[in-house]
Amino acid sequence: MNNTDMNGLDAGSLNMGSLNMSSIVISTIVYFVAAFFIKRYLVEMGIPKGVTRGMVIFIGAAVISYGAAYLVNLVVT
Repeated sequence: MNNTDMNGLDAGSLNMGSLNMSSIVISTIVYFVAAFFIKRYLVEMGIPKGVTRGMVIFIGAAVISYGAAYLVNLVVT
């Protein structure tokens, strides 16, 4: 077995582990930024704290972070 061959990829090229890790890191950062801005927007609208507002923040930030991870995968691969 050749040490320079990793599952069909050369040792000098990017491997799939680094591609997945970059999308995880960027989507995590995007999640917290999106949650901050969605929360700030809802506070400015005067929506009181509660389960509904928390779920809107969570789902909105999760959708945005999934979209960012998808875009990172498109750009990197």
